[in-house]
Amino acid sequence: MRQAKTESFTGHLSLAGDSVPVHVRIGMDEAGVLEFEFETLKLTDQSRFIYMNWHTPSREITYFSLDAATAEGKTFSTAKLYFLSLNNRTDATGTWFSPSAKCDLGVLLYKLKDRAEHAALRMRVKGFKNFGPLREECPLGLVVARGQHEIDDVDTITGSFAVQATGPVDAAAWRAEAENLLKHIRRVMSFAATSLLRAPIMEFFSGDTLEVTVRSEPRQHSAFAPIIHFLAQEAIFRAGVNSFFNPPVAVKHLFFAIEWFAMTSTYNEIRLVEAMTALENLVDSNLEENETVILPRRVFDKIRRVLLRVIRQCVAKWEPSTREDALSDINEKLNDLNRRSLLRKLATLQKRWNVPLDGIDNAALNAAKRARDKVVHRGQYYEDAKETDADLWTHVMVIREVAVRFLFIAIGYKGQYISHMNGYHNAEFPPAL
Repeated sequence: MRQAKTESFTGHLSLAGDSVPVHVRIGMDEAGVLEFEFETLKLTDQSRFIYMNWHTPSREITYFSLDAATAEGKTFSTAKLYFLSLNNRTDATGTWFSPSAKCDLGVLLYKLKDRAEHAALRMRVKGFKNFGPLREECPLGLVVARGQHEIDDVDTITGSFAVQATGPVDAAAWRAEAENLLKHIRRVMSFAATSLLRAPIMEFFSGDTLEVTVRSEPRQHSAFAPIIHFLAQEAIFRAGVNSFFNPPVAVKHLFFAIEWFAMTSTYNEIRLVEAMTALENLVDSNLEENETVILPRRVFDKIRRVLLRVIRQCVAKWEPSTREDALSDINEKLNDLNRRSLLRKLATLQKRWNVPLDGIDNAALNAAKRARDKVVHRGQYYEDAKETDADLWTHVMVIREVAVRFLFIAIGYKGQYISHMNGYHNAEFPPAL
């Protein structure tokens, strides 16, 4: 279903101090992409700036501004319009062009027929699968998630996350906080689906005005191994709302970890790197510096200088052609001696957050870490792998399971989920003792 019908607008296309009147038809397709159909323009002294600036020698995108309105008073504005082609032609009457355009960010303003009783913000998302609306009360009002239980194309708008105030509010302040809430919910529900839910459209209802902000978003991809079934999202939705206002642990940069985890890939090597990076992000963001190094930096710097002096004496016996490069590489690697291992840091954060890792032993974690290192350092896992090495899928599922449990703790989730470690099965979090 198209998100906005195509309508005729009249306005001005501008760049810096230049401007030209234009007629353009603007609509929005099923994926929330703005569409533009410009009427043919004649090349004149006034319109020459378009021809001269749309494609610069540096190949940088030239963004034009467009401000236009319909006869009924609907307005559109953007400072992020760019042309794909001018489609120019020349005949006896002159040079003409019919530009084809895209837009990174645009705003539509509508006058509502019925005044909005309370402020409301709605985020329209692609690929969101759900059965029946999800509702939760919060300090900002009523939060509702809606989606489709059958989806033909995940790269279309299939649902929304919305929040409506339950009384009078300062519209600007409320909107800013409500937008942050919906972004948080989108990330949590992306984590549940294991697919980044793209949100190209944001709608703000206030008084007699509807403001629709449309952003260009990458293509939505199908989910890989969801951890929450789309028929059972009540608990994860509740956790998403509640964790925004009352996070169960003091977690920093949660959104980075979730987005790494929810990235979509077709290769197990990349899936392993993504899940491990999600964990590394949590560790790096939520441990203090003295927990990530073995010795205080000032102490280690003294030891490092002594080590480098000894190494220089040894390297001095080498061929001059290799000596300087070797010293440079060794000097850079010396800092690694003072860094605690990833698994040691992970254990520190696990203890602090009280993350249950029942059924996951250190041997499995170490094997998965080695598998990740092979992928990162040589670009593949299986070459020269020993017959006793576990299948790469096993390592992916182990690290994903660890990441899932850390993220569950971070958002305060309790309930059923889909575990893919040791085969697809339903599990409970936290695990029963």
